[in-house]
Amino acid sequence: MKMVKIKRADENILYRGNGLLRFRPVFILSLSFGLGIFLSFLFGLFALFLLLGFLAITLIVLTFFILRKRAVAGILLFALLVGAIYSVGVISFGIRAGEFEKSEELTGLCDLSGEVDEIAESGYYTVLTIKNLQAITGKAECVYSSGKLRLYVRGPYEAYIGTRLMFAAKVETFELYAYGRIDANAVIENIRYRAIVSADEIYSDGEAEINLFDSARRWLRAVLFENMDEQNASIAYAMLTGDSGYIDRDSMQNFRYGGIAHIFAVSGLHIGVIYGFLSLLSKRFRMKGYIKVPMIFILLFLYVGVCGFSPSSVRALVMCSVLMIAESFGRQYDQLTSVSLASMIVLAVNPIYLFSVGFQLSVAAAAGIVVLGGHLTRILSRIRFLPYKLCSAFGVAISAQISTFPIMLDCFGYVSGIGIVLNLIFVPIISIVYIFILIGSLLAAALPIAAGVLLFLPEYLLRFSVMPIIQTEMKILLISGFSFGILACLWYVIFFIISDKVNLKPLPKGIAVGLLCLALTFTMIIRNVTAFYDDVLTLYSYYGSSFIILEEKKEKYLIAAGEIEGDHIEKIFLKDNISSLNGIIVLGQAEKINSAVPVILDNVSSQKLYVSKNSELFNSFQSIDIEEKSEFFYLGSCAVNFLSEDVLYLNVRGADILVCSDDRNDMALPICDLLIARNYNERRNEICQPKEEIYFEKSEGKISLSTVGDLQILWKNDIITIRELE
Repeated sequence: MKMVKIKRADENILYRGNGLLRFRPVFILSLSFGLGIFLSFLFGLFALFLLLGFLAITLIVLTFFILRKRAVAGILLFALLVGAIYSVGVISFGIRAGEFEKSEELTGLCDLSGEVDEIAESGYYTVLTIKNLQAITGKAECVYSSGKLRLYVRGPYEAYIGTRLMFAAKVETFELYAYGRIDANAVIENIRYRAIVSADEIYSDGEAEINLFDSARRWLRAVLFENMDEQNASIAYAMLTGDSGYIDRDSMQNFRYGGIAHIFAVSGLHIGVIYGFLSLLSKRFRMKGYIKVPMIFILLFLYVGVCGFSPSSVRALVMCSVLMIAESFGRQYDQLTSVSLASMIVLAVNPIYLFSVGFQLSVAAAAGIVVLGGHLTRILSRIRFLPYKLCSAFGVAISAQISTFPIMLDCFGYVSGIGIVLNLIFVPIISIVYIFILIGSLLAAALPIAAGVLLFLPEYLLRFSVMPIIQTEMKILLISGFSFGILACLWYVIFFIISDKVNLKPLPKGIAVGLLCLALTFTMIIRNVTAFYDDVLTLYSYYGSSFIILEEKKEKYLIAAGEIEGDHIEKIFLKDNISSLNGIIVLGQAEKINSAVPVILDNVSSQKLYVSKNSELFNSFQSIDIEEKSEFFYLGSCAVNFLSEDVLYLNVRGADILVCSDDRNDMALPICDLLIARNYNERRNEICQPKEEIYFEKSEGKISLSTVGDLQILWKNDIITIRELE
C-alpha cells in the first residue's frame, strides 16, 4: 500500500490506510534516555556496547532508504542524536551512583552531630533527616560526610529545621542496591546513613542558617499551626508543600487506603489550579504573552522550590510551561510530547528518579491518561444520559487507575477499591478548598496579625471536606494479596492494544487481548498462589526489620528475628493479604518482645504469643494469650523448641532449621539442614554445621536478603525449593 505524506502547519503525520502514525521525536529521545539509565543499572558502562547493535540496525534502515532513493540525512542525524542521548543516560547513572557511594561507610557506635534538614512522623518514631554530618568513630577518627543521616527518634520529639543536634548512635550505611532493589529515595535525597536513638539521648547545639525555600516552608508552617487546629494545619501544610510528615499516622493511612493521598504530592492537580488562577488574572489584566509566560513560570518555579523540587512538581511545571509556550505561538499542545519532555528533564536532574515510586506513578498516570483517557471518554460518551464532562472525568480517573495499578500493588501492597469513586467526588471538592487554603495562607503570611481571621474559612472548608475520609475505615475496602513483578509488562501491553493507538480490526484485536489475558492469569497464579505447596517459609527483611511467616496449610505464624518496623510489616501484610495470625514468636529478651508485639498487633490479630520460659516477660498484653514454653510444641505439624531466648529450632517436613536473632557463638547448637540468622558467625557455623545458610544482613559469599531481597522456601513432596520474591 502506498505511503502518502500529509503536511500540516503544526505537525507531520504519516498516513497509511485508516491509521495515523505520528512521529514524536521528543518521545523517542526520552525513551532512549530512560533506556540508557536502566541498562546502565543492569550492566554498568558495558551498556554503551549495546550502541553497536543500534548502529547496525540504523545502517540497515539507511541502506533500505538509499536503495529506494530516499533522503537519509535527517534519519542519520536523528539516529546519532538518539545514540548520544542514550549514552548520556548510561553515563549519568554511573556518575550519580558513584557520587552516592563515595561517602565513607560508617558502622557501629559513633558520636554524631549535624543539622536538621527535614522532619516527619513514622508510626512510633519522629524521623529527622540530618545534613552536614560530622561523625567521630570508635577510633576517635573524625569524618565529615556529604551524605545525610535518617535518624529515627523513639517517641514524640520537638525539632526545627536548621537546629544543630548532637547524639551517640549505632549507625548503618545505606547502599545503592540493597534488599533486591535500588533504594531510590535514599539516593535521591542523599540519605547515606540510618540510626535509631531515644529522645533523651539528643542534645541541641543552636541553629544554623537555612536557605530561602526552607525559610519559606518554616514560616508557612508556623502560620498554619499557630492559627489552625493541629490536624487541619498538618493536612493544609501537606497539600501546600507535599510534606505529609506532620499528619498523624491513622489519618494518613485513611487517605492512602482511599486512593487519594496524591493530593499531598504536589503535581498536576496543584500546579494546574495555580496555573489556571494565574491565567485568569493575566486575561483579566490583558497581559501580553511575553509578560505572561515568564511571570507565571517564575511564580510556579518559586512554588515548586518551596515544595522541594519533587519529581511530580517538576513534571507538572514542565508540562505547564510547554502548554504556555504552545499557546503563545499558536501551536497545538501535544500531551505525549509534554509528558516525555517533563520526564526527560526530571531524569536529567537526577537519573535515579527512574527507580523512584513517586516518579513511576506520576509518569504512569500521565501516560495512561494520554493513551487511554480519550478512548475511554469516547466510549462512555455513547451512553446518552451521561454528560460529556462526567464521561471525561470517568475516562481520566479510570485510565490513571489502570496505569498505576501494578505499581501500587508491587510498591505498597494494595490498591484502593473505591479510589475511582473518591477521586471523582473528593478531588474536585478538595481542588476548590486548595484555592482557598493557598490564598488564605499567602494573605496570612503577609498579614500575620489577621491570620486567624484569614484562615477561618479555609480551615472550615478543609475540616468539612476531609471529615468523611478521616472518620471512615478505608482499610476494609482495599484490593490486595497479590503482586505483578515483571508481569506488569503484560498488563500494559494488553491495555495498549485495547486503546485506539493500535489500528486492528475488532476480531484480531479481541483474539490478541484474550490470549494475553489468559497468559497473564496463568503466570499470575504461578507467581502468587502457594496453596500448591505443603509448607511455605517466607523470609522478609529491610534494614533490621526482619521476620519469617510460616504457612502450615491454612495456618499462619510469624517469627520475629529482628526489630519490627511498622511501615515495613504493614506493607508485607497488605501485600500478602494477612489479616490474622495463629501465633507469634518474638526472639529476644522481654524488652524486645514488648516493643515488637504492639507493632504487630496494630496490623493483624493473633490468638497466641509463644515465649521462652526463660524470657521473664511480664504479661501486660490484654488482646493476646501468652504461652511460656520450655520444651517441644507444635505450630501446625511443625515441631518447635526454644533453645534460648534468641534461638529457635523448627522441624519442617523433616528439615532441621535454626533461626538465630543474634550472633552468639557460646552455646551448644544441634547440627541443622538450614541456618537462618542475622549475620555470618564462623564459630557458630562450626558448631551447627548447616548444609544451607540464609542471612538477613549482608554476608560476603552467602545468600542474604540484604542482597537478593525477600525469599520463599517451599516444600512439596519432599522437594525443597528456594525462590526470590521480586
